[in-house]
Amino acid sequence: MGASISRRDFVLAASVGSAFIASPLGAFENGGMASLVPGAEGRSESAPAAKLLRKPKVLVFDVNQTLLDLNALRPQFARLFGDGKALDEWFNLLLQYSLVVTVTDSYTDFGSVARAVLQMMANTKGVNVSADDESRVIQGLLSLPPHPDVTENLKRLRTAGFRMVTLTNSSPAAVKAQLQNSGLAQYFDESISVESVRRFKPDLQVYRSAAAHLGEQPEDLLLIAAHAWDVFGAMKAGWQAALLTRSGVAPFPLSPVPQLSGPDLSVVSNAMLG
Repeated sequence: MGASISRRDFVLAASVGSAFIASPLGAFENGGMASLVPGAEGRSESAPAAKLLRKPKVLVFDVNQTLLDLNALRPQFARLFGDGKALDEWFNLLLQYSLVVTVTDSYTDFGSVARAVLQMMANTKGVNVSADDESRVIQGLLSLPPHPDVTENLKRLRTAGFRMVTLTNSSPAAVKAQLQNSGLAQYFDESISVESVRRFKPDLQVYRSAAAHLGEQPEDLLLIAAHAWDVFGAMKAGWQAALLTRSGVAPFPLSPVPQLSGPDLSVVSNAMLG
């Protein structure tokens, strides 16, 4: 981890990133910078957002929960654990233990961590989860549908000529399957893997390596993610960021304020194309 961010902050951001409410956003518009707060005129309870430093050269997308809807797995978790809310517990553990294997230099692929924390949950709750059950969950992760707002907004951005890539904790094979199965592969120039640095986001090495790979300065990259911890890491690495406030997610209070923030991907396409 970078010296400016404690491991405790990262674990805390991963585990509580969905506990807050949405905040306003800033945008680059018509060659200048303007504040945009769609549908929130007159609201004073939200903190001011940052503004884009300049129009980004590359749009870098997280995948799970940002583009793809994890809620499609909820029925499987309801079947296994008797409560669909177990999905949220599992995914939070997956994020937490991806950080654990990173800070202990014990990297293994995201799918293996996903299986391990599923076994951990089953043991904790005294539930029998078979190898077939585990495989169904992992296969379900590879077949998630896009959120309703995603396809149209990616199409708008792609048609406008933006360079777009993904940066996700999933393995190269997994994200390839996810994008193909969801019909989103056509919108991206490439998918950048964390396997090159053998560390998971939000480790700063991931963002620095991605910037070097793309051949761009950090401030010319815009991360789009539905995770406060991902935005935190990218901004501490010098990137700009857009936080999609899906399911009540909002900026982590100890993080720099993201340049854009809104409930879905339209906040990015409107800012880039407005």
